[in-house]
Order: sequence, then structure tokens, then C-alpha cells
Amino acid sequence: MVLQLAPNMQQPAVLQWPYRQYDDGDGCPHITLRHPGGYTAEIMLYGAQVVSWENERQEELLFISTEAVYEPPHPVRGGIPICFPKFYDNVNMEENGFARTRMWRLEDLMHDIAFPVPPRDHAFVDFILDNMPDNFPNWPNHRFELRLRVMLGPTGDLTMISRVKNVNIDGNPFTFKFAYHTYFPVSDIRATQVEGLETVDFVDYLQMHERLTEGPNPITFENEVDRVYLNTPDEISVRDRELGRTFTIHKDANLPEIVVWNPWDLEARRTADLGDEEYREMVCVEAAAVESEITLNPDQEWTGTQRLSVEYF
Repeated sequence: MVLQLAPNMQQPAVLQWPYRQYDDGDGCPHITLRHPGGYTAEIMLYGAQVVSWENERQEELLFISTEAVYEPPHPVRGGIPICFPKFYDNVNMEENGFARTRMWRLEDLMHDIAFPVPPRDHAFVDFILDNMPDNFPNWPNHRFELRLRVMLGPTGDLTMISRVKNVNIDGNPFTFKFAYHTYFPVSDIRATQVEGLETVDFVDYLQMHERLTEGPNPITFENEVDRVYLNTPDEISVRDRELGRTFTIHKDANLPEIVVWNPWDLEARRTADLGDEEYREMVCVEAAAVESEITLNPDQEWTGTQRLSVEYF
């Protein structure tokens, strides 16, 4: 059932559970989650993309480029784009899929047994995408349902639960890839490290997809990085040594991989919707299933969850 927003949801004086409000946003409609603890998140209907996540001190916890474009057919550079059903193969950007450049709909999943009702100390909203472009390459015109729930918990954690269902009526299975393409803000990429991937095997997208093994120390950044780490732990951290802040990705086993990406200076200059120096201020660390594709037969479902938390040291 598609959620119908009552007129008084536009500008409520006091938000009641589930603590959300709708804003047309000058033609860019979005939902704002406003947790009573002071945490907020903004999610556009375009791509169902989280474009802001703030703590109780109104500190922004996601990176958005100052050059980001907020209109079709462009994906928004930053926040948390959803990559489905394809993932970038270093050749064709369409391989990041169409989910991030389609208009999603709001949906009421309160009675969906696959999405139990969140506790009343959570703010949340549900979305659905069930249509694809007519001319999307290399993925026949499958029928699917991609549902997303975004939640803010009582300590400000941001949780995303995605569910893909094959609703083909011709009996055909389909295969897809998936990633939460999360852009984390950092004070200085050279003072940033990723922890939890020590000694883990990875595929290096800058070295013809060569399979290598990470060393015994946390990942640090001195040049461009574009890797997919395989069979990863369920918790990975991004540590900003200069700011004294650590983000942690908590993910489930259906997202077995972690993508780590920073374009560095040359690639940043080639990227129209990224500032020349903004590579210094961001790193993508993504819960994903991109080297291990998922195949669903008709009526089968897949669910992938990530929760983001932040602490200061």
C-alpha cells in the first residue's frame, strides 16, 4: 500500500511517532526524520537517497559534494546512493544501476511481516521502487520490488534495510548486485584509516581486478584506492585521527563485501560533480554484495541491512 501523506504532515507543530515529515523541497521532494533526541536524516524520493544525517549537535555525518547535481538523470554525489541491480565495473557508469536515479514512492510497511514495526523510540520511513528504465543495458525487463526502510535509533544510529523480491511472472530468475555507496566525511584523508579489513583478501579495481591480500595494519590513504574486500567482518570502522571521530558500519551476512574508494587528485579533477580538492574530505566505505552476485527465482526475496554509528575519542 502506498502511503498517503495527510496535509498536516507538511509542517507539523510537534512531530509524533514515527517522527517524520514531508517537504516538497523546491521540486526535490524528501522526507525528514526528526528523532526526539535531536538526530535528523533527510531522504530524497529521487533514488531514496539519504543526503543528510546529523547528530544532536547538528553536525553533518555524511559527505555531499558542493558540485552535486540534484536532478535527473544525474546521481547525487554524496550521501548514501543505493547501487542496484549493477555495480560500477570501471568501464561504464551505468553499471552502478538505476535505483539511484529513479523516483521511488513512499510505502506503508507497518503490516509487512518481513519488516517488523520498529520500536517507538525509532524514527523511520519506508520506500518502494518497482519500475526500471526501458533502455537499461544488460538487465532484461525484469519485474521486481525493491523496498527500503530508513530508521534513526535512540542513540542516533542510522539503519537501512533493503529487500529485493523477484516478481517475474514468466518464471525467469534474475541476478543482481547491491551496495550502500556511503560517503563518509573526514577532516583529512591522509589522517583517516579503515579498521577491520586487516589480512582480508580484496579485488583491486585499479589493477585489472587482481586479487590481493591486505597487510596487517589498518588501511591508510596516500593515493587513489578502488577495492572490493571479500568475506569481511560484520563491523568495519572509519577512524578520523585528526577529528577524533570513528564511524562504524554494522552489516549483516547478506552484504559480505566492503568497497573502499577514494578518487585522489587526478580522478577528482576529471569528475564534473566533485570539487578538485574534495577527495581530501571524503572516503567511501560501502557494505556490498558486488563480487558475489545474488540470484533470485520468482517469489524469492533477499534482504541486506547496514547500521551506521558514530563515536568520538
